[in-house]
Amino acid sequence: MIRNVFTKTAGRLSLIVLAAILGACRQKTPEHPSAVPEPVPAATDSAGSAVTIESGRGSVVIIDAAKPWPDNAPADVPKIPYGTIRKIIRTETPEADSWDMAIDGLPEHVLRDYEALLKAKGFETTSMIVPEKEGDRGSVTGIKGPISVVLIGSGRSMSLSIIQKQ
Repeated sequence: MIRNVFTKTAGRLSLIVLAAILGACRQKTPEHPSAVPEPVPAATDSAGSAVTIESGRGSVVIIDAAKPWPDNAPADVPKIPYGTIRKIIRTETPEADSWDMAIDGLPEHVLRDYEALLKAKGFETTSMIVPEKEGDRGSVTGIKGPISVVLIGSGRSMSLSIIQKQ
Protein backbone atom coordinates (compact mmCIF):
# COMPACT_ATOMS: atom_id res chain seq x y z
CA MET A 1 0.00 0.00 0.00
CA ILE A 2 2.83 2.41 0.86
CA ARG A 3 4.47 1.52 -2.41
CA ASN A 4 1.26 2.36 -4.33
CA VAL A 5 0.98 5.79 -2.60
CA PHE A 6 4.64 6.52 -3.30
CA THR A 7 4.20 5.67 -7.01
CA LYS A 8 1.10 7.89 -7.31
CA THR A 9 2.85 10.77 -5.49
CA ALA A 10 6.00 10.44 -7.60
CA GLY A 11 3.91 10.34 -10.80
CA ARG A 12 1.97 13.47 -9.83
CA LEU A 13 5.15 15.26 -8.82
CA SER A 14 6.72 14.34 -12.18
CA LEU A 15 3.70 15.76 -14.02
CA ILE A 16 3.93 19.02 -12.06
CA VAL A 17 7.67 19.36 -12.79
CA LEU A 18 7.08 18.57 -16.50
CA ALA A 19 4.27 21.16 -16.70
CA ALA A 20 6.50 23.76 -15.06
CA ILE A 21 9.32 23.07 -17.52
CA LEU A 22 7.01 23.25 -20.53
CA GLY A 23 5.43 26.44 -19.24
CA ALA A 24 8.87 28.03 -18.87
CA CYS A 25 9.75 27.11 -22.46
CA ARG A 26 6.76 29.06 -23.80
CA GLN A 27 7.77 32.32 -22.16
CA LYS A 28 9.52 34.81 -24.41
CA THR A 29 12.91 35.95 -23.33
CA PRO A 30 13.05 39.67 -22.64
CA GLU A 31 14.48 41.60 -25.54
CA HIS A 32 17.65 43.51 -24.80
CA PRO A 33 19.36 46.01 -27.05
CA SER A 34 21.98 44.39 -29.22
CA ALA A 35 25.40 44.11 -27.65
CA VAL A 36 26.99 44.21 -31.11
CA PRO A 37 28.52 47.62 -31.79
CA GLU A 38 27.24 49.58 -34.73
CA PRO A 39 29.67 49.88 -37.66
CA VAL A 40 31.58 53.14 -37.78
CA PRO A 41 32.05 54.76 -41.19
CA ALA A 42 35.65 54.83 -42.41
CA ALA A 43 37.50 58.11 -42.50
CA THR A 44 37.49 59.74 -45.90
CA ASP A 45 39.31 62.59 -47.55
CA SER A 46 37.84 66.08 -47.80
CA ALA A 47 36.15 65.25 -51.13
CA GLY A 48 34.29 62.42 -49.41
CA SER A 49 35.12 59.89 -52.12
CA ALA A 50 38.37 58.13 -51.12
CA VAL A 51 39.55 55.95 -48.24
CA THR A 52 43.21 55.04 -47.65
CA ILE A 53 44.24 52.08 -45.52
CA GLU A 54 47.91 51.82 -44.55
CA SER A 55 49.57 48.69 -43.19
CA GLY A 56 53.08 47.43 -42.64
CA ARG A 57 52.97 45.56 -45.97
CA GLY A 58 51.51 48.26 -48.17
CA SER A 59 48.49 50.45 -48.70
CA VAL A 60 45.03 50.31 -50.22
CA VAL A 61 43.17 53.31 -51.63
CA ILE A 62 39.45 52.97 -52.39
CA ILE A 63 37.94 55.65 -54.61
CA ASP A 64 34.15 55.47 -54.69
CA ALA A 65 33.12 57.94 -57.35
CA ALA A 66 32.99 58.21 -61.11
CA LYS A 67 36.60 58.66 -62.12
CA PRO A 68 38.64 58.67 -65.30
CA TRP A 69 41.31 56.09 -66.03
CA PRO A 70 43.92 56.05 -63.22
CA ASP A 71 46.96 58.20 -64.13
CA ASN A 72 49.41 55.85 -62.42
CA ALA A 73 48.21 52.66 -64.18
CA PRO A 74 50.86 51.05 -66.43
CA ALA A 75 51.07 52.83 -69.80
CA ASP A 76 51.09 49.51 -71.70
CA VAL A 77 47.57 48.67 -70.52
CA PRO A 78 44.97 49.94 -73.00
CA LYS A 79 42.28 52.19 -71.59
CA ILE A 80 38.68 51.06 -71.98
CA PRO A 81 37.31 53.70 -74.36
CA TYR A 82 33.73 53.59 -73.04
CA GLY A 83 31.77 53.18 -69.84
CA THR A 84 32.01 54.89 -66.45
CA ILE A 85 34.51 53.84 -63.81
CA ARG A 86 32.48 54.01 -60.61
CA LYS A 87 35.01 52.56 -58.16
CA ILE A 88 38.78 52.08 -58.10
CA ILE A 89 40.68 50.06 -55.52
CA ARG A 90 44.42 50.77 -55.68
CA THR A 91 46.72 48.39 -53.79
CA GLU A 92 50.48 48.75 -53.30
CA THR A 93 52.53 45.94 -51.75
CA PRO A 94 56.21 44.99 -52.00
CA GLU A 95 55.24 42.15 -54.38
CA ALA A 96 52.92 44.01 -56.76
CA ASP A 97 50.78 47.06 -57.48
CA SER A 98 47.18 46.59 -58.55
CA TRP A 99 44.21 48.57 -59.80
CA ASP A 100 40.73 47.05 -59.52
CA MET A 101 37.95 48.97 -61.21
CA ALA A 102 34.17 48.57 -61.35
CA ILE A 103 32.92 49.85 -64.70
CA ASP A 104 29.30 50.43 -65.77
CA GLY A 105 27.61 51.52 -68.99
CA LEU A 106 29.60 49.26 -71.29
CA PRO A 107 28.48 48.14 -74.74
CA GLU A 108 27.45 44.52 -75.38
CA HIS A 109 30.69 43.70 -77.21
CA VAL A 110 33.23 45.15 -74.75
CA LEU A 111 34.95 41.81 -74.04
CA ARG A 112 35.73 41.20 -77.72
CA ASP A 113 36.80 44.82 -78.28
CA TYR A 114 39.08 44.86 -75.23
CA GLU A 115 40.70 41.58 -76.25
CA ALA A 116 41.57 43.18 -79.61
CA LEU A 117 43.03 46.24 -77.80
CA LEU A 118 45.17 44.01 -75.58
CA LYS A 119 46.48 42.06 -78.59
CA ALA A 120 47.32 45.32 -80.40
CA LYS A 121 49.44 46.35 -77.37
CA GLY A 122 51.37 43.04 -77.45
CA PHE A 123 49.54 41.14 -74.69
CA GLU A 124 49.06 37.37 -74.93
CA THR A 125 45.35 36.83 -74.37
CA THR A 126 42.96 34.09 -73.38
CA SER A 127 39.22 34.54 -73.26
CA MET A 128 35.96 32.86 -72.48
CA ILE A 129 33.08 34.83 -73.97
CA VAL A 130 29.45 33.70 -73.95
CA PRO A 131 27.04 35.78 -76.04
CA GLU A 132 23.70 36.53 -74.35
CA LYS A 133 20.72 38.82 -74.93
CA GLU A 134 21.87 41.34 -72.33
CA GLY A 135 25.39 41.39 -73.76
CA ASP A 136 28.44 39.19 -73.68
CA ARG A 137 29.54 37.65 -70.41
CA GLY A 138 32.80 36.03 -69.52
CA SER A 139 36.39 37.10 -69.20
CA VAL A 140 39.44 38.26 -71.11
CA THR A 141 42.92 37.87 -69.64
CA GLY A 142 46.06 39.50 -71.01
CA ILE A 143 49.67 38.96 -69.93
CA LYS A 144 52.69 40.98 -71.00
CA GLY A 145 55.86 40.65 -68.94
CA PRO A 146 55.13 41.59 -65.32
CA ILE A 147 51.65 42.96 -66.18
CA SER A 148 48.44 40.92 -65.98
CA VAL A 149 45.05 42.32 -67.00
CA VAL A 150 41.66 40.67 -66.43
CA LEU A 151 38.29 42.01 -67.62
CA ILE A 152 35.40 39.97 -66.24
CA GLY A 153 31.66 40.42 -66.00
CA SER A 154 28.39 40.27 -67.84
CA GLY A 155 26.06 42.60 -69.62
CA ARG A 156 26.96 46.24 -69.24
CA SER A 157 28.88 46.00 -65.93
CA MET A 158 32.41 44.62 -65.65
CA SER A 159 35.37 44.50 -63.35
CA LEU A 160 38.85 45.28 -64.66
CA SER A 161 41.93 44.23 -62.69
CA ILE A 162 45.48 45.26 -63.51
CA ILE A 163 48.37 43.69 -61.62
CA GLN A 164 51.96 44.80 -62.09
CA LYS A 165 54.49 42.56 -60.31
CA GLN A 166 57.57 44.24 -58.86
